[in-house]
Amino acid sequence: MFTLKKTLSIVSMAVLFLVACTPEDGDTGPAGPVGPEGPIGPAGQGDPGQDGVDGVDGRDGVANIQTYTFAVDSSTWVRPAGANYIGNTISVPEINATVLTQGVVLVFETLDNSTPGATTWRAMPYTDNIFSHSHSIGPGVVNLFVTVTLQGSAPTLLAARNWSYKVVIIPPAAKIAGFDPKTFEELQMVYGLKE
Repeated sequence: MFTLKKTLSIVSMAVLFLVACTPEDGDTGPAGPVGPEGPIGPAGQGDPGQDGVDGVDGRDGVANIQTYTFAVDSSTWVRPAGANYIGNTISVPEINATVLTQGVVLVFETLDNSTPGATTWRAMPYTDNIFSHSHSIGPGVVNLFVTVTLQGSAPTLLAARNWSYKVVIIPPAAKIAGFDPKTFEELQMVYGLKE
């Protein structure tokens, strides 16, 4: 009898074990956290690749653009007899026949000489509420003209001021067709010029 009890116990346990371990799986649990990154593998054994093809050369820089600043004292202005303007002449020997026919000469004017670096340079010709500033260019010179814009007024030498002028000479190779700056700052942005 004791053996029968023992045998029955063992058979019962085996049946329970077989019933509890069915081949059906339960729901998949959530993914575990990402493990740490493994070490870097050994370097490849192949030969290095060939260098690529050189790119197209870019446009030449602005090395040949010349900029000159002139302070024109009020005592140097003249009023030719019978003229309705006061005038002055700046000598710029770098303005030659090639520059005149194929390059560009730009002239900028300012009355604000008091704060270097904060000066606003206006492209000429320029007209404010009182004066009209214009110029003409010839070989080696820039001629400056100031007229009074008030109706019926003619300038006198009392209208002369300590104006400053900036002359920029752009050679034919650096000329940009259709570019017409209104301030020196625009010219600086396009050509990358320094003050």
